[in-house]
Amino acid sequence: MDELLQEFISETQETLEALAGEVIAWEADPSDRDRLDAIFRFFHTVKGSCGFLNLPRFERLSHAAEDVLSEIRAGNRQADAATVSAVLGLMDRIGELAEAVAMGAALPNENDDYLIAALSAPVERSVPSAAPVAEAAVAQVAARQAGPRTIRLPLSLIDQLMNGVSDMVLARNELSRKLRERSADPELDTVFERLSACVADMRDVISKTRMQRVDRLFAAIPRMVRDLGRELGKRIDLTLEGGDVEMDREMVEMVVDPLTHIVRNSIDHGIETPDKRRARGKPEVGKLRVEARQSGNQIVIAIADDGAGIDTARLVEKAIAAGRLTPEAAARMSEQDRLELIFQPGLSTARQVTAISGRGVGMDVVRANVERIGGVIALDNQPGQGLCITLRVPLTLTIIPGLIIRAGGQHFAIPRSAVVEILHDNNDMLQISEVAGAQIATIRGVRHSMIALEDVLGMEKLAQAGPRAIMVVRSATGVPFAMGVAAVDNHEELVIRPASPLVMATGVYAGMTLPDNGKPMLLLDAAGLANAARLPNIIDDRAAQWQEEQDDAKAGVEMVAALRFEELTGERRLLKLSLIERVEDIDARLFGRSGGRAFVRLDGRLMPVANGHDRFDRDKVSALRLRGDQREACYPVAAVLDIVDMPLVPDMVAMHGLLSGISVIDGEHLEVLNPFALFAALPEETLDERPRGRCLLADSDDGWTREILAPLLRQAGHDVMLGLPADAAVDPRDVVLCSGSDAVQAAEIMGCRVVQLRTSPRAAGPQDGSIYRYDQDALMAAIASGQG
Repeated sequence: MDELLQEFISETQETLEALAGEVIAWEADPSDRDRLDAIFRFFHTVKGSCGFLNLPRFERLSHAAEDVLSEIRAGNRQADAATVSAVLGLMDRIGELAEAVAMGAALPNENDDYLIAALSAPVERSVPSAAPVAEAAVAQVAARQAGPRTIRLPLSLIDQLMNGVSDMVLARNELSRKLRERSADPELDTVFERLSACVADMRDVISKTRMQRVDRLFAAIPRMVRDLGRELGKRIDLTLEGGDVEMDREMVEMVVDPLTHIVRNSIDHGIETPDKRRARGKPEVGKLRVEARQSGNQIVIAIADDGAGIDTARLVEKAIAAGRLTPEAAARMSEQDRLELIFQPGLSTARQVTAISGRGVGMDVVRANVERIGGVIALDNQPGQGLCITLRVPLTLTIIPGLIIRAGGQHFAIPRSAVVEILHDNNDMLQISEVAGAQIATIRGVRHSMIALEDVLGMEKLAQAGPRAIMVVRSATGVPFAMGVAAVDNHEELVIRPASPLVMATGVYAGMTLPDNGKPMLLLDAAGLANAARLPNIIDDRAAQWQEEQDDAKAGVEMVAALRFEELTGERRLLKLSLIERVEDIDARLFGRSGGRAFVRLDGRLMPVANGHDRFDRDKVSALRLRGDQREACYPVAAVLDIVDMPLVPDMVAMHGLLSGISVIDGEHLEVLNPFALFAALPEETLDERPRGRCLLADSDDGWTREILAPLLRQAGHDVMLGLPADAAVDPRDVVLCSGSDAVQAAEIMGCRVVQLRTSPRAAGPQDGSIYRYDQDALMAAIASGQG
């Protein structure tokens, strides 16, 4: 059986099993809108899927049920017992059809018309069951066709495996800390290293089981485009790119429905018929392009067509007619604000309801599904030329970038994508005022509703010596709000796990995370916090005003050139271009580590490695040569991407470690390196731009001089020469290191500074100016003074 058809049958059967009880509960309480919407979405999904799977009976039955349920949702019809019975009868028939298709049996269709008639004209009658017919048909083929034995592995099982490995990693980290507190045991250390390697390999393997090529997302699109194009009389040239990109399996399943809906909209609403395209000077064949690519820890899916684009004027008319928008507010809306109306529930630009679209069940559901998995959706509308819809979703549902915040003495996590900006309450750019009992935060002239996280969660606001942090958080309507917390402590990649049903029922949490310290933290839901605080969540005059203020505030942002690069650990970051002296490829063998610090040998001397990497899986390493006043460093990277303009002050200021915050470049959240912290973390040494003399080792025949002293000086960056030059060609900055008196006299004759070494820790007397040869600090100081 075709893989897509088998998946459709399996999902339909599972949904029917779960939905049967919902229909019965809906019959007991016809006013339950949530259950009605769930039943409606089932038939809508079945209708949309069976169109390109060539299952006309499924489509006919589901379309009939959808018509009736749509009338009930609109209030034009009551959900009486006869209607509910007819809906159940259609669900039974769809289940019987699914079972027959799965077994390869034929199911007579004489009762389909009766079922549809019972639904269209509800009266008190019994709906015949086609179960005996289905059982007979299935029985005929069961004996001769058992079908392939397969098993559908639930993602929850893989999640349990992943959670188990995460627990093992935490236990390993705890064990590592305990071992470091004890005395060294080489045998135990060897066993622990083997255990760590096994745990790391297991985590990588289990993570790979969750990954799947994006080809699965694209598999149904060609047939869908072909069938819908023929049905609508349109000619479409389809281009698919990026099928080899991999993403989380659960993410693939979550993106299938939004992608399908967007493609259907592009064909139905976007691309015109050949006659209209000719009249507009376009080729008769419309172009539809679906492309996927990986950008950091995100998957970007772009769906572009060269059709008519979105008619924003018609959207405004629909919104005003539906009471969603006032004419006054519409007059102040920008073009982008008008475009955002497409995400309002119940609004559709279709002029008539068809089997493809027009019921208003559309982009609002698409955006809700995308945002539910931590993604964002963006529109690039070119009226008359086409529309490009871009989906940005996380690479995996289990790991997301997040911020660790503190409130009421407890730590919480929040997705980094939900935070626009962070600043302290003593910042000159921030003003906090109170109006009618509500707080308003004005940041650079832009006003935001303000809440305190402690107040929303019912926690005590503890006294603190330093300033509080104010976070600007995105809401579901696109109008951000300000949220006060005690502090923002950290930002890191968070492993997300589901929280208990009791916790999730509060509506303000999206799950939980367990960092390396083993202390669980709850993940905050930005939309849930806004709802709990009863912040405005409808389109009003303030939304348009906020957009105008935001555009004015961004107009004067100072920009600087920055290098966008990818770290060896996979993150994409920015660094001010003026700090980078050059980019070069360095032999990996030149890197090393000593005293807990990484270094690289360049130009005959040692240079610190700013990010601490000294081991690589390649022969050549791309590296940034950084220079800041009297300090220089090497910064190995995985790849140099491009040069971009970034704000001088990051969009979200969050100083931690080597980072100063986050800037949004081309829709991508990029961490910004902090130059001050970068150079401050380097070893306390300065670059001497003056030429330095050589270290001349007079006792060249001595084994200690050759094997111990010479390597030490070379590692410190000195130019070393064994023996004294025969032609007395020396530089006044040269320093002679020796132990015998003859060498001392020879060096003094040449006019060089002499450092005499002795083998005894104690000096021979007050007049002894020699240095103990194992006193490294005194030795280096004497050499430096001689070369000054």
